[in-house]
Amino acid sequence: MSKWKRLLIGFGIVIVCGTYLWAFGFQTALTVIARYQYRGIPGAAKTPVSLSDLSVSSVPHQKVSYFGYEFEIPWDDVDEQKSRTVGTVHVTAFQSENAFWFSTFPPREFVKSVVEMAKVTPEQFRQIYGDEVFGSDYGFMCEMLQITPRDFSPFMSRGRAAASIELLLVKATSIPEAGSGILSIHIGDRQGFQFGNPLSRPPEIRDDLYSDDSGVELLFFQHGGTSTGLSQGEINRVLQSVHKVPAPSLASNLNSDK
Repeated sequence: MSKWKRLLIGFGIVIVCGTYLWAFGFQTALTVIARYQYRGIPGAAKTPVSLSDLSVSSVPHQKVSYFGYEFEIPWDDVDEQKSRTVGTVHVTAFQSENAFWFSTFPPREFVKSVVEMAKVTPEQFRQIYGDEVFGSDYGFMCEMLQITPRDFSPFMSRGRAAASIELLLVKATSIPEAGSGILSIHIGDRQGFQFGNPLSRPPEIRDDLYSDDSGVELLFFQHGGTSTGLSQGEINRVLQSVHKVPAPSLASNLNSDK
């Protein structure tokens, strides 16, 4: 092969590589990061599946009221001395060393925290992710939980690649250990997600429920020495029991405690 042919071939390779890097280099780099940096995080590869077990336990438990909500607790052996309320969080301790966490949060709290963390304006966030994702924590969670490392490709658009890597980062750092699955749940006028499948006996199961005016978070901590774990039917009973206490009723309860 002559010298000129070798030069032309080399020049052509440089042109092709340069064109590829200009058009797809950014997306390629993010694809490599997503595929390799996040492959060791079980929750990053999981997407929600609809809750199939809609059974509800028939066994009643004690009803309690905190932060304007009434709900059943999952076990009966309450340890009052170890139970605590701090801010908008109440933790019920049990003699079996199990524990139950109940907390409330205002609408769009998660979206606002992500906007602050990403150091973008609300309008920039809206332009990147859209009105539905910007408008509610549930909308943002739906979009975020659908992103996995498998979704990245060198040939996706730059904007989509940048938005997706941000969502994957938030997903990997904000959701709990979800190796046993993420379940999509609908309870009355609330919808949300359950992190953990009770069939796998995880030590912690978390349920986040969202509505237009507020959100609630419930965590079930199961001690390793417990002979039997919670069933999905028992969890469903607790979730279905959560409801707001009407203001007059709440006021009368406060007056009766005086």
